[in-house]
Amino acid sequence: MNIVIKAPLMADKIKELLDSNTFDGARFTFVEKKGMEMTFSVHADNVEAMDAAAIAKNAIKATDYGKGIYFSVVQK
Repeated sequence: MNIVIKAPLMADKIKELLDSNTFDGARFTFVEKKGMEMTFSVHADNVEAMDAAAIAKNAIKATDYGKGIYFSVVQK
């Protein structure tokens, strides 16, 4: 499963936060960046039942910068 994060600001920080890290049982791996869209692959034991977009969104919002920036996360 993949997620796409659209972030006009702090994209490097978001990539650094998620790439090769695990949150709530979901491991995120950076795939590519096109413009302001970043694609991450998500791996987990039960990835079909998981809301990877919500997990990524919560991880970003938990940071100091995540509370003050506009971004969106879509599960693909």
